[in-house]
Amino acid sequence: MIHKKEAKEWARATMKGLWTSPMFPFTQDFKLDEAGIRNNVEYMIQAKAAGIGFGFSEPWVCTHAERKRAMEVSVDAIKRRVPAYLHSTDHSIEETINLTKHAQDVGADAVMIWPPYEWAKTQQMVIDYYEYVASKVDIAIFLYNTWHSGIAMTPETIAHLAKIPNVCAVKDAVNDVTHTARTMELCGDQVVISTAVEDHLLTMTLQFNQQLLLGATSVFLMQSPHCQPIQEYFDLARAGKGAEASKKYYELAPLRDVWKGIYESLWNKKGALHPLPLIKYWMELNGMAAGPVRPPIANLTGQQKTEFRERLYASGWMERLHPKASKKAAA
Repeated sequence: MIHKKEAKEWARATMKGLWTSPMFPFTQDFKLDEAGIRNNVEYMIQAKAAGIGFGFSEPWVCTHAERKRAMEVSVDAIKRRVPAYLHSTDHSIEETINLTKHAQDVGADAVMIWPPYEWAKTQQMVIDYYEYVASKVDIAIFLYNTWHSGIAMTPETIAHLAKIPNVCAVKDAVNDVTHTARTMELCGDQVVISTAVEDHLLTMTLQFNQQLLLGATSVFLMQSPHCQPIQEYFDLARAGKGAEASKKYYELAPLRDVWKGIYESLWNKKGALHPLPLIKYWMELNGMAAGPVRPPIANLTGQQKTEFRERLYASGWMERLHPKASKKAAA
């Protein structure tokens, strides 16, 4: 565990590269797939993930006992080969603290916490929430800034929270480069800040010296143990080789369009698919454990799987990521 007094220095020194956060795998009868968690950890480490987190995708349909068990299994599977961080947000502030303390006890390096889900209506309420939680725990905390919580933090709010000793990193998932850049300006080196969108990574690295991509599904969807195109262009950008990095970045455009389409579907008012079953199916096509989604989200039909698989393979990237894969896989 990274303690409060060392959190900021640890983050500046350690939080670099591509950090990811996969979905909970379930068995076909909706039980937590512990073997699947272990399989996915190995996949992500071989795909060059520099940090691994668990617990974000479906905590709202999991019991606290399941979430705690997933924490235990994931930390044990990682075995300190890379930093481990765990999502510990809950509707109840006391359960958020309870889950955060469990993450401390099982040996996680840090936790990631959303703003208070749905009920915080002002920036001051968000500040009060984080200050209270941080005061009750010792572990390093990553802020997760997202509209999905019901309120997004302003750069000024994040700068205020950055002064808390154990707040050491921010996943800025508002899909706005200007917002992330302004947050970096206000926070200085108090916290490590990452856009959450791979689409913005090149710009943020070349123009604002971003050192980290935090909590991105693209790390395990758009990379594999055989091929790591995001890592390649990110390393070039960090080395100041902008032209070479840009070439690699734009080569990924067809695959990136598939990834972006998944998330854009969430906001489609015409009834497009929720992204979670699409992400899980993509995971299975990559050879990861995923399994079904729990209700009320619907699993994909056979036709939906076929249409998505054809679009994914049409990008031309699946054969490069998985040379032995075929369109028949995970049909």
